[in-house]
Amino acid sequence: ATALGRGPDEIVGKPHPRLHQESVRRTGARVPLVVGDRLDTDIAGAVAGRADSLLVLTGVSTPSDVLAAPPHARPTYVSADLRGLAEAHPAVTAVDGVARCREWTAGWRDGAVVLSGAGTSIDALRALAVCAWSGPGGRLPPVVADSEPARGAVAAWGLPSQ
Repeated sequence: ATALGRGPDEIVGKPHPRLHQESVRRTGARVPLVVGDRLDTDIAGAVAGRADSLLVLTGVSTPSDVLAAPPHARPTYVSADLRGLAEAHPAVTAVDGVARCREWTAGWRDGAVVLSGAGTSIDALRALAVCAWSGPGGRLPPVVADSEPARGAVAAWGLPSQ
């Protein structure tokens, strides 16, 4: 911009939707999936481009970041790593501020997200995320682990707990 004395004609690159839209156009993808490790670029770009996304927790964004993610940077799917591309992702249901993912339940109580149940730690994170997103956004909610398996899942993801 400085060399020409004006702003750019067009901006492309993550998270601007044009990058993803052009990729979809060139590949002819009917159901694109954007895979990335950053909420603020990869996932935000997918949301802006109206594509599903898979956040892999192998890079920049952390489980705490997932729980505090603003609407424009929330992934469709979350996985510990790229093996998530070959695994089924269970549905997370949410009713009245309570999220369920397989055997896990996450709900709001006294300003904190309470996790109870058992199962894999990734399913626990999925339930926590959907529950956290139903509350006041933009900040990491306190997490209360309501069982021994829940304490293990919270510790596995390095989430701050009460």
